[in-house]
Amino acid sequence: MIVPMQRVTILCTAAGRAQALARLQDLGVLHLDAAAPGEAADLQAAEADLRRAEEALRRVAEAAAQPEGPRAAGPCGRHAADASPPAGDGAPVTVEAVLALGHEAEALEAEIDALDDEWEQYQGFGEFDPASAAALAGRGLAVQLFRAPAETLPQAEAGGLVRILKHEDHHVLGVAVGPAALGEKTERIPLPSRPLSAAQARRTEACTRHAGINRSLAAMARGADALRERIRERTEIRDFMAAQAGMGGAGGLAWLTGYAPGERVPALQTAARDAGWALLARDPAPNEDPPTLVRPPRAARPVNALFQMLGILPGYREADISVVFLAFFTIFFAMLVGDAGYGLLLLLGTLALRRKFRRAPAAPFILMTVFSVATVVWGVLTATYFGIPTGALPRVLYHPAARWLGRQQNIMQFCFFLGALHLSVARLWNAAALLPSRKSLAQLGWVGVVWTMYAAACSVSVEGFVFPAFMLPVAGGSVLLIAGFMLDRSELRTQGVDLGMLPLNIISCLGDIISYVRLFAVGMASVKVAENFNQMALSLSLPLWAKIPCMLLILLAGHGMNLLMGALSILVHAVRLNTLEFSNHKGVSWSGFAYRPFRRQKPAAAESGE
Repeated sequence: MIVPMQRVTILCTAAGRAQALARLQDLGVLHLDAAAPGEAADLQAAEADLRRAEEALRRVAEAAAQPEGPRAAGPCGRHAADASPPAGDGAPVTVEAVLALGHEAEALEAEIDALDDEWEQYQGFGEFDPASAAALAGRGLAVQLFRAPAETLPQAEAGGLVRILKHEDHHVLGVAVGPAALGEKTERIPLPSRPLSAAQARRTEACTRHAGINRSLAAMARGADALRERIRERTEIRDFMAAQAGMGGAGGLAWLTGYAPGERVPALQTAARDAGWALLARDPAPNEDPPTLVRPPRAARPVNALFQMLGILPGYREADISVVFLAFFTIFFAMLVGDAGYGLLLLLGTLALRRKFRRAPAAPFILMTVFSVATVVWGVLTATYFGIPTGALPRVLYHPAARWLGRQQNIMQFCFFLGALHLSVARLWNAAALLPSRKSLAQLGWVGVVWTMYAAACSVSVEGFVFPAFMLPVAGGSVLLIAGFMLDRSELRTQGVDLGMLPLNIISCLGDIISYVRLFAVGMASVKVAENFNQMALSLSLPLWAKIPCMLLILLAGHGMNLLMGALSILVHAVRLNTLEFSNHKGVSWSGFAYRPFRRQKPAAAESGE
């Protein structure tokens, strides 16, 4: 269900607003809706401090994730392997210490890039002593480096010298001492500020220091809880400052407004009595937009983790479709991945990760366990095991259900049936919600249209399916129900255009049903990819000692890629069928925003174990 909200207004004295905010932060039930002014100095300082703490945590996490040794990341590459011991080991892990090292590393990276550019520009000229060039210039013999086309070489004049140092594809690099005719097409290159050997020595020194800083930051990752605690503290301060800056005030009074779940309003009323606040709680007005707090039935509660990952929430006045979403998403997941072997791998991987990360939130692991088991079940029903041909399977695995689902016309009809069922659930739900209004009859009419479109899709796409004659009167009666009851008489003037759109909406319903055939198409493509990689691996014409590792490599790469494509298809197709086709029929726009109460932040240890 979507938890009912109350619009709450709290009035206190201006002198006591800090204490009031602290008490509300302890209660942690009020979602504040007042926007804080961005020019508040205390708020800006708190936000800047929070950003610094978050940057520090990001830096140590990135350093800890970098590989060591010859493959070390960064501007120095292999030079990082020869780095000196970490700089600053044993120092306390503070935001200031991390940022100081991070900013020094950035400066070193910029310097190393400049040194690389310098090497690229001057390495063709070899070792060059700027002091000697300056001494010659003092005698009236100017030194000039150049890059010239090979067909028009510069010529020395009387008392001058031109020396070619390197030949490139169509150009030459050289040096002119004294008078010389360089020509218009010759590129004059400024003298370096130091010998190349000195630049490379500085580069090595900078790389050594840079690698030492990275190792120090990586070592600090072991004390990252101190940074997380700093972020927690600064987040609380930032939220407090934002709430304080967003409070209204006049005549020695201060007030704030927000939303709280109806069940938590008594706690606010008790706090108001104890603190001497004035408090008003009422139902939200039609023009107000409360936050959404979704509380599905216990069995479907892990779907909240999926909503968070996708960044979607129904609007406050829309329906909670968590149970239907989870049920059909599980079916779609299983059909899109479609392989019992893949499902078993996903299940084992999920259980292994759960065992390793025992303190992580449980919801994602519960979801993946459900999805994996469903994939195994679907794979067994369709006799799909790593793309192995059904003829090579034991007879017990190629059962009658697998033979029926193995026929293209049957699986396509099943996809259309699944789509019609999915959309019918949406329309029947609408009808039940609209009772006793006559508009519920229009929703029943849409159920008839859905099944008419199912029959139409099957008659066009499924070989041997004949459009049932009784569906014609069903379609006619359904259209009459929709046209007659979709609008009340008072709405005809303002929404009568919806009647004109009815033919297009009916055609769109046919497109929605056909859209579910993607489950068949993507699942079939996954099977074919697996079969082709299996065939490729088995058809290698190599000696046995070379064939086995090559075969294993092809199978690992092919099936791994197939699993990744399956994951992408889930994000595209399984999500779409729920959030577009079904939601359009149910009337869910996913326009909600999350309920985020003003509250204390959890300590780092408790947060990691949530």
